[in-house]
Amino acid sequence: MADRAAKQEVLSALRRDLSRLESPQEVRPALSLGEAALDRRLTGGRGLILGGLHEIVGTAYPDMGAVSGFAAALGARLTAQGSPPAKPALVWVVQGTGSHDLGLLYGPGLRMLGLDPRQLVLVRVRDDREALWVTEEALKTPDLAGVVTELGGGRAYDLKASRRLQLAAEKFGRPALLLAGHAAGAASAPSAALTRFRISSAASAANPLTPTAPGRLRFSVHLDRVRGGAPCHFLMEWMHETHRFAVAARLSRGADAAPRRQGAGGAAAAARPEAPARARPAKKLAV
Repeated sequence: MADRAAKQEVLSALRRDLSRLESPQEVRPALSLGEAALDRRLTGGRGLILGGLHEIVGTAYPDMGAVSGFAAALGARLTAQGSPPAKPALVWVVQGTGSHDLGLLYGPGLRMLGLDPRQLVLVRVRDDREALWVTEEALKTPDLAGVVTELGGGRAYDLKASRRLQLAAEKFGRPALLLAGHAAGAASAPSAALTRFRISSAASAANPLTPTAPGRLRFSVHLDRVRGGAPCHFLMEWMHETHRFAVAARLSRGADAAPRRQGAGGAAAAARPEAPARARPAKKLAV
């Protein structure tokens, strides 16, 4: 009888938490992505809720470079808040030499995106379990722009873990950007996150000065999960001059339905060091 009562109490606590998490978020501080059309699609209609968990996943394994580039661009907007020398730092949690064969973050590439490496605190961990613990602890740190965490696709991240991070982000008012793998893997699992961005690489914009060179970075962004809103799809362009996102002009024509690899390479190269060409294992390319 006592065990049954304890279970009922746990269920009641979970229902209270879920009811609170599903409540409107309009009053929470939010970060504009740089264009009202994008901000309106997110929870609360004002941009990215700062006190929340936001998942960023790749459509497939080769899109993980674009995922890193998209996270770095969001990090640039987060760290741009405040005035010098009080600009906040961003914690980036990585595993070993970097998840998904992408190598480590590359300072000049980050600076090109607008993310100052001097504002970056790189934390290396051994596995997903340790990464989740560090993320939760980092969210408690004052004067922090947010936490970006790379997961390796293990089973440590589940609904319970996402709920812990969402509650921590909400309590301390800082965003957790979780790079949770690709949609063909654990990234499609149930989650308490406010949003889930699914990123596909896209061809860069035309370069007005050198037609044969890449232009502005573009990301094909599926907003698969948005609390209080409906899923949608954008072709987003990163404006290097102003460090903000914009909707690409060809969005309405659905040109991003079949993304090409040029854009993904551009985003990955911006955030990662150039690695020597080598053959990839067939099983990784098949995911």
